[in-house]
Amino acid sequence: MSDDKTKKPELPPLDSEVATQASDPFSTVFMGLMRTNDPLLIERGLHGSEAHELYRDLRRDGKVFSGFQKRKLAVVGRDWTVEPVAESDQGTRDAALLDDVLGGFNFDQLCSGLMDALLVGWQPAEVVWTLKDITHEGTTRQMVVPARVVRRSHRRFVYAQDNDQAPELRLLTRSDMQRGVPVPARKFIVHRVNAEDDNPYGLGLGLQLYWPVYFKRKGVLAWTKFLDRFGLPIPWGTYPASATPREKGTLFDALRAFTADGMVMTPEGTMIKLLESQMSGSATPHQAHVEFMDDWIMEVILGQSPRGKSGGAMAAAANEREDVRLELSQADSDLLSETLNSTLIQWICELNGLEPCLVYRKVDKEEDTKAESETDKNISELGFQMTEEGAKAKYGEHWERKAAPTPTPLPTAQLPVVNNANPADFAEGDAAAPDAIDRLVNAELSQWRQAMEPMTAPLQALLEQAAAEGLTARQLLDRLPKALDDAHTLELTQALTRTAFAARVGAASGVENG
Repeated sequence: MSDDKTKKPELPPLDSEVATQASDPFSTVFMGLMRTNDPLLIERGLHGSEAHELYRDLRRDGKVFSGFQKRKLAVVGRDWTVEPVAESDQGTRDAALLDDVLGGFNFDQLCSGLMDALLVGWQPAEVVWTLKDITHEGTTRQMVVPARVVRRSHRRFVYAQDNDQAPELRLLTRSDMQRGVPVPARKFIVHRVNAEDDNPYGLGLGLQLYWPVYFKRKGVLAWTKFLDRFGLPIPWGTYPASATPREKGTLFDALRAFTADGMVMTPEGTMIKLLESQMSGSATPHQAHVEFMDDWIMEVILGQSPRGKSGGAMAAAANEREDVRLELSQADSDLLSETLNSTLIQWICELNGLEPCLVYRKVDKEEDTKAESETDKNISELGFQMTEEGAKAKYGEHWERKAAPTPTPLPTAQLPVVNNANPADFAEGDAAAPDAIDRLVNAELSQWRQAMEPMTAPLQALLEQAAAEGLTARQLLDRLPKALDDAHTLELTQALTRTAFAARVGAASGVENG
Protein backbone atom coordinates (compact mmCIF):
# COMPACT_ATOMS: atom_id res chain seq x y z
CA MET A 1 0.00 0.00 0.00
CA SER A 2 2.80 2.38 0.90
CA ASP A 3 4.63 1.41 -2.28
CA ASP A 4 1.71 2.65 -4.38
CA LYS A 5 1.77 6.02 -2.63
CA THR A 6 5.49 6.56 -3.10
CA LYS A 7 5.52 5.44 -6.73
CA LYS A 8 6.21 8.37 -9.08
CA PRO A 9 3.70 9.01 -11.83
CA GLU A 10 4.70 8.16 -15.37
CA LEU A 11 6.08 11.09 -17.27
CA PRO A 12 4.10 12.29 -20.31
CA PRO A 13 5.82 12.37 -23.70
CA LEU A 14 8.43 15.12 -23.70
CA ASP A 15 9.28 17.41 -26.61
CA SER A 16 6.89 15.66 -28.97
CA GLU A 17 3.64 16.42 -30.76
CA VAL A 18 0.93 13.92 -31.55
CA ALA A 19 -1.95 15.76 -33.20
CA THR A 20 0.09 17.19 -36.07
CA GLN A 21 -1.10 17.93 -39.58
CA ALA A 22 0.97 14.99 -40.83
CA SER A 23 -1.30 12.60 -38.90
CA ASP A 24 -4.55 14.48 -39.56
CA PRO A 25 -6.89 12.18 -41.53
CA PHE A 26 -8.86 15.19 -42.81
CA SER A 27 -5.82 17.03 -44.14
CA THR A 28 -4.60 16.52 -47.66
CA VAL A 29 -0.84 16.09 -47.38
CA PHE A 30 1.31 15.39 -50.43
CA MET A 31 4.94 14.39 -49.89
CA GLY A 32 4.79 15.85 -46.40
CA LEU A 33 4.10 19.38 -47.69
CA MET A 34 1.88 21.47 -45.43
CA ARG A 35 -0.87 23.71 -46.72
CA THR A 36 -2.41 26.80 -45.22
CA ASN A 37 -5.60 26.72 -43.19
CA ASP A 38 -6.89 29.88 -44.85
CA PRO A 39 -10.56 29.07 -45.72
CA LEU A 40 -10.63 31.46 -48.71
CA LEU A 41 -7.55 29.92 -50.30
CA ILE A 42 -8.82 26.41 -49.62
CA GLU A 43 -12.20 27.30 -51.15
CA ARG A 44 -10.53 28.57 -54.29
CA GLY A 45 -8.16 25.63 -54.46
CA LEU A 46 -5.07 27.80 -54.28
CA HIS A 47 -1.90 26.47 -52.74
CA GLY A 48 1.69 27.54 -52.58
CA SER A 49 2.67 30.65 -54.51
CA GLU A 50 -0.77 31.19 -56.07
CA ALA A 51 -2.29 31.69 -52.63
CA HIS A 52 -0.06 34.61 -51.74
CA GLU A 53 -0.39 36.35 -55.10
CA LEU A 54 -4.14 36.61 -54.45
CA TYR A 55 -3.56 38.72 -51.36
CA ARG A 56 -0.61 40.68 -52.73
CA ASP A 57 -2.93 41.91 -55.46
CA LEU A 58 -4.96 43.73 -52.79
CA ARG A 59 -2.19 46.31 -52.43
CA ARG A 60 -3.23 47.84 -55.74
CA ASP A 61 -6.13 49.38 -53.83
CA GLY A 62 -5.20 52.85 -52.60
CA LYS A 63 -6.88 52.47 -49.20
CA VAL A 64 -5.16 49.15 -48.53
CA PHE A 65 -1.77 50.56 -49.51
CA SER A 66 -2.11 53.71 -47.40
CA GLY A 67 -3.42 51.77 -44.40
CA PHE A 68 -0.48 49.38 -44.34
CA GLN A 69 1.95 52.25 -44.88
CA LYS A 70 0.58 53.92 -41.74
CA ARG A 71 1.05 50.73 -39.72
CA LYS A 72 4.59 50.28 -41.03
CA LEU A 73 5.66 53.87 -40.40
CA ALA A 74 4.14 53.83 -36.92
CA VAL A 75 6.72 51.15 -36.02
CA VAL A 76 9.70 51.96 -38.24
CA GLY A 77 9.42 55.66 -37.40
CA ARG A 78 10.39 54.91 -33.79
CA ASP A 79 14.02 54.56 -32.75
CA TRP A 80 15.19 51.08 -31.84
CA THR A 81 16.88 50.26 -28.54
CA VAL A 82 19.39 47.46 -27.86
CA GLU A 83 19.75 46.18 -24.30
CA PRO A 84 21.61 43.21 -22.81
CA VAL A 85 19.65 40.26 -21.48
CA ALA A 86 21.68 40.27 -18.25
CA GLU A 87 22.90 43.53 -16.73
CA SER A 88 26.68 43.67 -16.71
CA ASP A 89 29.48 45.90 -17.87
CA GLN A 90 30.33 43.54 -20.71
CA GLY A 91 26.68 43.22 -21.68
CA THR A 92 26.31 47.00 -21.82
CA ARG A 93 29.36 47.32 -24.06
CA ASP A 94 28.15 44.51 -26.36
CA ALA A 95 24.71 46.09 -26.62
CA ALA A 96 26.27 49.39 -27.71
CA LEU A 97 28.43 47.50 -30.24
CA LEU A 98 25.39 45.65 -31.61
CA ASP A 99 23.57 48.96 -31.95
CA ASP A 100 26.38 50.18 -34.22
CA VAL A 101 26.16 46.97 -36.26
CA LEU A 102 22.42 47.42 -36.86
CA GLY A 103 23.04 50.98 -37.96
CA GLY A 104 25.55 49.74 -40.54
CA PHE A 105 22.97 48.16 -42.87
CA ASN A 106 19.35 48.64 -43.94
CA PHE A 107 17.80 47.60 -40.63
CA ASP A 108 14.74 49.88 -40.92
CA GLN A 109 14.14 48.68 -44.47
CA LEU A 110 14.34 45.11 -43.22
CA CYS A 111 11.72 45.81 -40.55
CA SER A 112 9.42 47.46 -43.09
CA GLY A 113 9.74 44.52 -45.48
CA LEU A 114 9.06 41.91 -42.80
CA MET A 115 5.87 43.72 -41.82
CA ASP A 116 4.35 42.67 -45.17
CA ALA A 117 3.42 39.57 -43.21
CA LEU A 118 0.49 41.59 -41.85
CA LEU A 119 -1.20 41.20 -45.23
CA VAL A 120 -0.16 37.72 -46.37
CA GLY A 121 0.51 35.99 -43.04
CA TRP A 122 4.26 35.40 -43.40
CA GLN A 123 7.27 36.98 -45.06
CA PRO A 124 10.69 35.39 -45.66
CA ALA A 125 13.97 37.29 -45.99
CA GLU A 126 17.54 36.17 -46.70
CA VAL A 127 20.56 37.42 -44.72
CA VAL A 128 23.71 38.09 -46.75
CA TRP A 129 26.64 37.81 -44.30
CA THR A 130 30.04 39.45 -44.63
CA LEU A 131 33.26 40.03 -42.67
CA LYS A 132 33.71 43.65 -41.68
CA ASP A 133 35.99 45.66 -39.43
CA ILE A 134 33.83 47.34 -36.78
CA THR A 135 35.28 50.22 -34.76
CA HIS A 136 33.64 50.95 -31.44
CA GLU A 137 34.97 53.20 -28.65
CA GLY A 138 38.39 53.34 -30.28
CA THR A 139 38.71 49.54 -30.66
CA THR A 140 38.55 47.79 -34.06
CA ARG A 141 37.61 44.14 -34.42
CA GLN A 142 36.59 41.91 -37.34
CA MET A 143 33.02 40.70 -37.06
CA VAL A 144 30.52 38.61 -39.00
CA VAL A 145 27.72 41.05 -39.75
CA PRO A 146 24.85 41.37 -42.26
CA ALA A 147 25.86 43.19 -45.42
CA ARG A 148 22.19 43.38 -46.38
CA VAL A 149 18.95 41.51 -45.81
CA VAL A 150 16.90 40.80 -48.95
CA ARG A 151 13.16 40.17 -48.92
CA ARG A 152 12.30 37.00 -50.88
CA SER A 153 9.16 35.90 -52.72
CA HIS A 154 6.81 33.43 -51.07
CA ARG A 155 6.70 31.22 -54.13
CA ARG A 156 10.23 29.98 -53.39
CA PHE A 157 9.37 28.45 -50.01
CA VAL A 158 7.19 25.69 -48.57
CA TYR A 159 6.79 24.08 -45.18
CA ALA A 160 7.15 20.33 -44.86
CA GLN A 161 6.47 18.03 -41.92
CA ASP A 162 7.47 14.39 -41.56
CA ASN A 163 5.86 12.26 -38.87
CA ASP A 164 6.02 14.08 -35.54
CA GLN A 165 8.77 16.49 -36.52
CA ALA A 166 8.36 20.25 -36.32
CA PRO A 167 7.47 22.05 -39.55
CA GLU A 168 10.58 22.66 -41.65
CA LEU A 169 11.13 25.55 -44.05
CA ARG A 170 12.35 24.31 -47.46
CA LEU A 171 13.59 26.18 -50.51
CA LEU A 172 12.23 25.24 -53.93
CA THR A 173 14.96 24.96 -56.53
CA ARG A 174 15.19 23.94 -60.19
CA SER A 175 16.52 20.58 -59.15
CA ASP A 176 13.70 20.00 -56.66
CA MET A 177 10.54 21.94 -57.49
CA GLN A 178 8.20 19.75 -55.44
CA ARG A 179 9.54 19.31 -51.94
CA GLY A 180 12.56 21.64 -52.12
CA VAL A 181 15.80 21.50 -50.15
CA PRO A 182 16.47 22.36 -46.48
CA VAL A 183 17.55 25.96 -45.96
CA PRO A 184 21.02 26.68 -44.48
CA ALA A 185 21.27 27.57 -40.80
CA ARG A 186 21.29 31.24 -39.80
CA LYS A 187 20.32 32.24 -43.32
CA PHE A 188 16.58 32.95 -43.60
CA ILE A 189 14.33 35.06 -41.39
CA VAL A 190 10.60 34.32 -41.49
CA HIS A 191 8.23 36.79 -39.85
CA ARG A 192 4.81 35.21 -39.23
CA VAL A 193 1.47 36.56 -38.03
CA ASN A 194 -1.14 34.35 -36.32
CA ALA A 195 0.94 31.26 -37.09
CA GLU A 196 0.04 27.90 -35.56
CA ASP A 197 1.79 24.57 -35.34
CA ASP A 198 -0.44 23.08 -38.01
CA ASN A 199 -0.44 26.31 -40.03
CA PRO A 200 3.09 27.72 -40.17
CA TYR A 201 2.10 30.06 -43.02
CA GLY A 202 0.09 32.24 -40.68
CA LEU A 203 -3.09 34.21 -41.32
CA GLY A 204 -2.82 37.83 -42.40
CA LEU A 205 -5.40 40.55 -42.87
CA GLY A 206 -5.84 39.60 -46.51
CA LEU A 207 -8.59 37.19 -45.51
CA GLN A 208 -10.65 40.05 -44.03
CA LEU A 209 -9.71 42.55 -46.76
CA TYR A 210 -10.50 40.44 -49.79
CA TRP A 211 -14.27 40.92 -49.83
CA PRO A 212 -14.47 44.66 -49.12
CA VAL A 213 -11.85 45.28 -51.84
CA TYR A 214 -13.75 42.97 -54.21
CA PHE A 215 -17.08 44.72 -53.57
CA LYS A 216 -15.42 48.13 -53.82
CA ARG A 217 -14.00 47.33 -57.25
CA LYS A 218 -17.41 46.18 -58.43
CA GLY A 219 -18.98 49.34 -57.02
CA VAL A 220 -16.41 51.59 -58.71
CA LEU A 221 -17.04 49.80 -62.03
CA ALA A 222 -20.80 50.30 -61.70
CA TRP A 223 -20.25 53.93 -60.69
CA THR A 224 -18.12 54.50 -63.76
CA LYS A 225 -20.80 53.06 -66.01
CA PHE A 226 -23.38 55.22 -64.31
CA LEU A 227 -21.34 58.36 -64.88
CA ASP A 228 -20.69 57.38 -68.47
CA ARG A 229 -24.42 57.01 -69.07
CA PHE A 230 -25.92 59.74 -66.92
CA GLY A 231 -23.07 62.11 -66.41
CA LEU A 232 -23.85 63.80 -69.72
CA PRO A 233 -27.32 64.38 -71.18
CA ILE A 234 -28.57 61.78 -73.68
CA PRO A 235 -29.71 63.19 -77.05
CA TRP A 236 -33.26 62.28 -77.93
CA GLY A 237 -34.52 62.71 -81.48
CA THR A 238 -38.09 62.57 -82.73
CA TYR A 239 -39.43 62.31 -86.25
CA PRO A 240 -42.92 62.61 -87.70
CA ALA A 241 -44.96 59.50 -88.26
CA SER A 242 -44.80 60.04 -91.98
CA ALA A 243 -40.98 60.05 -92.02
CA THR A 244 -39.33 57.88 -94.62
CA PRO A 245 -36.53 55.43 -93.83
CA ARG A 246 -34.10 57.89 -95.40
CA GLU A 247 -35.28 60.65 -93.05
CA LYS A 248 -34.99 58.26 -90.08
CA GLY A 249 -31.45 57.38 -91.15
CA THR A 250 -30.61 61.08 -91.36
CA LEU A 251 -31.87 61.60 -87.79
CA PHE A 252 -29.88 58.62 -86.54
CA ASP A 253 -26.68 59.92 -88.09
CA ALA A 254 -27.38 63.33 -86.57
CA LEU A 255 -27.77 61.87 -83.07
CA ARG A 256 -24.59 59.89 -83.43
CA ALA A 257 -22.76 62.96 -84.66
CA PHE A 258 -24.17 64.98 -81.77
CA THR A 259 -22.73 62.55 -79.30
CA ALA A 260 -19.29 62.73 -80.93
CA ASP A 261 -19.03 66.33 -82.12
CA GLY A 262 -21.72 68.20 -80.16
CA MET A 263 -23.14 69.87 -83.30
CA VAL A 264 -25.73 68.57 -85.80
CA MET A 265 -27.86 69.75 -88.69
CA THR A 266 -31.25 68.20 -89.35
CA PRO A 267 -34.08 68.80 -91.88
CA GLU A 268 -37.04 70.88 -90.88
CA GLY A 269 -39.53 68.97 -88.80
CA THR A 270 -36.87 66.95 -86.97
CA MET A 271 -36.54 67.67 -83.23
CA ILE A 272 -33.69 66.76 -80.84
CA LYS A 273 -33.94 66.97 -77.05
CA LEU A 274 -31.47 66.29 -74.23
CA LEU A 275 -32.50 63.88 -71.48
CA GLU A 276 -30.88 64.72 -68.13
CA SER A 277 -30.78 62.58 -65.01
CA GLN A 278 -33.47 63.45 -62.47
CA MET A 279 -31.39 62.29 -59.48
CA SER A 280 -30.92 64.95 -56.80
CA GLY A 281 -28.36 65.33 -54.08
CA SER A 282 -24.59 65.47 -54.14
CA ALA A 283 -24.01 61.82 -53.24
CA THR A 284 -25.15 58.81 -55.20
CA PRO A 285 -25.75 55.24 -53.98
CA HIS A 286 -22.53 54.26 -55.75
CA GLN A 287 -20.53 56.83 -53.81
CA ALA A 288 -22.09 55.73 -50.53
CA HIS A 289 -21.25 52.13 -51.42
CA VAL A 290 -17.58 52.92 -52.14
CA GLU A 291 -17.22 55.03 -48.97
CA PHE A 292 -18.71 52.22 -46.90
CA MET A 293 -16.17 49.76 -48.32
CA ASP A 294 -13.34 52.22 -47.64
CA ASP A 295 -14.43 52.49 -44.00
CA TRP A 296 -14.57 48.70 -43.82
CA ILE A 297 -11.02 48.44 -45.20
CA MET A 298 -9.57 51.02 -42.80
CA GLU A 299 -11.35 49.46 -39.83
CA VAL A 300 -9.72 46.12 -40.64
CA ILE A 301 -6.24 47.64 -41.00
CA LEU A 302 -6.24 50.42 -38.39
CA GLY A 303 -8.86 49.14 -35.98
CA GLN A 304 -11.35 51.99 -36.43
CA SER A 305 -13.17 53.99 -39.05
CA PRO A 306 -11.38 57.19 -40.08
CA ARG A 307 -14.61 59.15 -39.81
CA GLY A 308 -14.88 58.48 -36.09
CA LYS A 309 -18.54 57.45 -36.13
CA SER A 310 -18.30 55.99 -32.65
CA GLY A 311 -16.93 57.29 -29.40
CA GLY A 312 -19.33 60.05 -28.49
CA ALA A 313 -18.00 63.56 -28.69
CA MET A 314 -15.45 64.49 -31.31
CA ALA A 315 -12.60 64.85 -28.79
CA ALA A 316 -13.42 61.53 -27.16
CA ALA A 317 -13.57 59.80 -30.55
CA ALA A 318 -10.18 61.25 -31.49
CA ASN A 319 -8.64 59.98 -28.24
CA GLU A 320 -10.21 56.59 -28.81
CA ARG A 321 -8.75 56.32 -32.30
CA GLU A 322 -5.32 57.39 -31.02
CA ASP A 323 -5.37 54.75 -28.28
CA VAL A 324 -6.32 52.01 -30.74
CA ARG A 325 -3.59 53.09 -33.14
CA LEU A 326 -0.96 53.02 -30.40
CA GLU A 327 -2.08 49.58 -29.24
CA LEU A 328 -1.81 48.18 -32.77
CA SER A 329 1.60 49.79 -33.28
CA GLN A 330 2.93 48.42 -30.00
CA ALA A 331 1.61 44.93 -30.86
CA ASP A 332 3.25 45.07 -34.30
CA SER A 333 6.51 46.23 -32.71
CA ASP A 334 6.48 43.49 -30.08
CA LEU A 335 5.78 40.75 -32.62
CA LEU A 336 8.50 42.02 -34.97
CA SER A 337 11.00 42.31 -32.10
CA GLU A 338 10.25 38.73 -31.07
CA THR A 339 11.04 37.51 -34.59
CA LEU A 340 14.28 39.52 -34.85
CA ASN A 341 15.50 38.60 -31.36
CA SER A 342 15.04 34.88 -32.02
CA THR A 343 16.81 35.03 -35.38
CA LEU A 344 19.02 37.89 -36.57
CA ILE A 345 19.98 39.39 -33.19
CA GLN A 346 20.71 35.96 -31.69
CA TRP A 347 22.78 34.96 -34.73
CA ILE A 348 24.94 38.10 -34.60
CA CYS A 349 25.63 37.55 -30.89
CA GLU A 350 26.47 33.85 -31.38
CA LEU A 351 28.74 34.39 -34.39
CA ASN A 352 30.75 37.15 -32.68
CA GLY A 353 30.82 35.96 -29.08
CA LEU A 354 28.67 38.81 -27.73
CA GLU A 355 26.54 38.71 -24.64
CA PRO A 356 22.87 37.95 -25.48
CA CYS A 357 21.02 41.14 -26.37
CA LEU A 358 17.51 42.19 -27.29
CA VAL A 359 16.25 44.85 -29.67
CA TYR A 360 12.89 46.55 -29.38
CA ARG A 361 11.01 49.68 -30.31
CA LYS A 362 8.86 51.41 -27.72
CA VAL A 363 5.75 53.16 -28.97
CA ASP A 364 4.84 56.01 -26.63
CA LYS A 365 1.94 58.39 -26.88
CA GLU A 366 3.03 61.87 -27.85
CA GLU A 367 2.38 64.24 -24.97
CA ASP A 368 0.38 67.38 -25.48
CA THR A 369 2.84 69.88 -24.02
CA LYS A 370 0.38 72.75 -24.26
CA ALA A 371 -2.30 70.88 -22.33
CA GLU A 372 0.22 69.73 -19.73
CA SER A 373 1.49 73.27 -19.18
CA GLU A 374 -2.05 74.62 -18.79
CA THR A 375 -2.77 71.95 -16.20
CA ASP A 376 0.41 72.77 -14.29
CA LYS A 377 -0.49 76.45 -14.37
CA ASN A 378 -3.95 75.79 -12.93
CA ILE A 379 -2.51 73.62 -10.15
CA SER A 380 0.06 76.30 -9.35
CA GLU A 381 -2.70 78.86 -8.93
CA LEU A 382 -4.23 76.60 -6.29
CA GLY A 383 -1.13 77.09 -4.15
CA PHE A 384 1.05 74.16 -5.22
CA GLN A 385 4.60 74.36 -6.58
CA MET A 386 6.31 71.87 -8.92
CA THR A 387 9.69 70.63 -7.86
CA GLU A 388 12.72 71.19 -10.04
CA GLU A 389 13.10 67.43 -10.54
CA GLY A 390 9.49 67.12 -11.67
CA ALA A 391 9.82 69.97 -14.16
CA LYS A 392 12.93 68.40 -15.71
CA ALA A 393 11.30 64.97 -15.89
CA LYS A 394 8.25 66.35 -17.69
CA TYR A 395 9.73 69.05 -19.91
CA GLY A 396 13.35 67.92 -20.35
CA GLU A 397 16.72 68.26 -18.67
CA HIS A 398 17.44 71.49 -20.55
CA TRP A 399 15.13 73.37 -18.17
CA GLU A 400 16.33 74.75 -14.84
CA ARG A 401 14.95 77.13 -12.23
CA LYS A 402 15.70 80.82 -12.64
CA ALA A 403 18.01 82.40 -10.11
CA ALA A 404 16.12 84.36 -7.47
CA PRO A 405 16.43 88.12 -8.00
CA THR A 406 18.68 89.96 -5.56
CA PRO A 407 16.43 91.87 -3.16
CA THR A 408 16.74 95.61 -3.30
CA PRO A 409 17.59 96.91 0.18
CA LEU A 410 15.21 99.34 1.71
CA PRO A 411 16.39 102.91 1.12
CA THR A 412 17.92 104.49 4.17
CA ALA A 413 16.39 107.82 5.04
CA GLN A 414 18.68 110.66 4.17
CA LEU A 415 18.47 112.34 7.49
CA PRO A 416 19.75 115.95 7.90
CA VAL A 417 22.96 116.41 9.77
CA VAL A 418 22.16 117.92 13.08
CA ASN A 419 24.66 120.66 13.62
CA ASN A 420 24.13 123.97 15.41
CA ALA A 421 26.45 125.59 12.94
CA ASN A 422 24.32 124.45 9.99
CA PRO A 423 20.69 124.65 11.04
CA ALA A 424 17.75 124.06 8.81
CA ASP A 425 17.19 126.78 6.30
CA PHE A 426 13.76 128.34 6.55
CA ALA A 427 12.24 130.89 4.22
CA GLU A 428 12.01 133.47 6.99
CA GLY A 429 14.32 134.26 9.90
CA ASP A 430 17.99 134.46 10.31
CA ALA A 431 19.72 131.60 8.58
CA ALA A 432 22.75 131.88 10.78
CA ALA A 433 20.86 131.45 14.04
CA PRO A 434 18.05 128.88 14.26
CA ASP A 435 15.07 129.60 16.39
CA ALA A 436 13.71 127.42 19.20
CA ILE A 437 11.52 125.31 16.90
CA ASP A 438 14.48 124.49 14.65
CA ARG A 439 16.51 123.36 17.62
CA LEU A 440 13.72 121.14 18.95
CA VAL A 441 13.00 119.51 15.58
CA ASN A 442 16.67 118.90 14.86
CA ALA A 443 17.12 117.35 18.27
CA GLU A 444 14.32 114.87 17.58
CA LEU A 445 15.55 114.12 14.09
CA SER A 446 18.88 113.10 15.52
CA GLN A 447 17.07 110.13 17.06
CA TRP A 448 15.18 109.21 13.86
CA ARG A 449 17.43 106.32 12.87
CA GLN A 450 17.18 104.76 16.31
CA ALA A 451 13.41 105.12 16.20
CA MET A 452 13.10 103.54 12.69
CA GLU A 453 15.40 100.59 13.36
CA PRO A 454 12.80 98.46 15.24
CA MET A 455 10.36 99.07 12.35
CA THR A 456 12.62 98.26 9.39
CA ALA A 457 14.64 95.39 10.87
CA PRO A 458 11.88 92.69 10.55
CA LEU A 459 11.11 93.75 6.98
CA GLN A 460 14.80 93.64 6.03
CA ALA A 461 15.13 90.17 7.56
CA LEU A 462 12.05 88.95 5.65
CA LEU A 463 13.50 90.10 2.32
CA GLU A 464 16.82 88.40 3.04
CA GLN A 465 15.02 85.15 3.96
CA ALA A 466 12.93 85.28 0.76
CA ALA A 467 16.09 85.61 -1.34
CA ALA A 468 17.79 82.69 0.43
CA GLU A 469 14.81 80.29 0.19
CA GLY A 470 13.64 81.35 -3.27
CA LEU A 471 10.19 82.34 -2.06
CA THR A 472 7.55 83.35 -4.57
CA ALA A 473 5.74 86.69 -4.39
CA ARG A 474 2.66 84.99 -3.02
CA GLN A 475 4.66 83.29 -0.25
CA LEU A 476 6.34 86.64 0.61
CA LEU A 477 2.97 88.36 0.96
CA ASP A 478 1.71 85.54 3.19
CA ARG A 479 4.59 86.15 5.64
CA LEU A 480 4.35 89.97 5.60
CA PRO A 481 1.65 90.33 8.33
CA LYS A 482 3.80 88.34 10.72
CA ALA A 483 6.78 90.65 10.05
CA LEU A 484 4.64 93.73 10.66
CA ASP A 485 3.48 92.30 13.96
CA ASP A 486 7.10 91.88 15.01
CA ALA A 487 7.94 95.54 14.22
CA HIS A 488 8.15 97.83 17.24
CA THR A 489 5.75 100.47 16.04
CA LEU A 490 5.19 101.75 19.57
CA GLU A 491 8.65 103.33 19.78
CA LEU A 492 8.16 105.00 16.42
CA THR A 493 4.80 106.43 17.47
CA GLN A 494 6.24 107.78 20.69
CA ALA A 495 9.17 109.45 18.91
CA LEU A 496 6.89 111.15 16.39
CA THR A 497 4.59 112.29 19.17
CA ARG A 498 7.46 113.81 21.17
CA THR A 499 8.71 115.69 18.10
CA ALA A 500 5.31 117.13 17.27
CA PHE A 501 4.65 118.08 20.92
CA ALA A 502 7.99 119.84 21.29
CA ALA A 503 7.40 121.84 18.16
CA ARG A 504 3.96 122.97 19.32
CA VAL A 505 5.26 123.92 22.77
CA GLY A 506 8.15 125.87 21.35
CA ALA A 507 5.97 127.78 18.97
CA ALA A 508 3.38 128.61 21.66
CA SER A 509 5.84 129.79 24.32
CA GLY A 510 7.96 131.85 21.95
CA VAL A 511 11.25 130.33 23.14
CA GLU A 512 14.19 132.52 22.40
CA ASN A 513 16.91 131.51 20.03
CA GLY A 514 19.59 130.06 22.17
